[in-house]
Amino acid sequence: MNNKLKSKLTKITFMWESVMGPWSGVGGVPDPGGGSSGHPIAEVLTRALLWLLGIFGALAVISFIVAGVMYLMAGGDSSMIERSKKATVYGIIGLVVGLIGLIIVRLIDKLLRGDGSGIV
Repeated sequence: MNNKLKSKLTKITFMWESVMGPWSGVGGVPDPGGGSSGHPIAEVLTRALLWLLGIFGALAVISFIVAGVMYLMAGGDSSMIERSKKATVYGIIGLVVGLIGLIIVRLIDKLLRGDGSGIV
């Protein structure tokens, strides 16, 4: 496999562009002097956390789908119905934890930026 293809596959696999994003520095290198976009390290951390929270949300939706399929396939079996109900409850708990995580990440981002805008 040639290096160009390896590099492209690695970037796609780790979703480099969604976390690192385009930078406005010379040659695509971030400008540590700041600028209007803020500090590059803070942006990378914020993007990475939001990316992980997006994956977390997708997993929560998948858990709801699996729980629904389990409920439909139960066919009156009370143990399968109970398992699907537990899976639904755990999916709801996971979704609430994910939303709380999103709120905390945005709160910390706003506090660290110190731009004077509101918390939400």
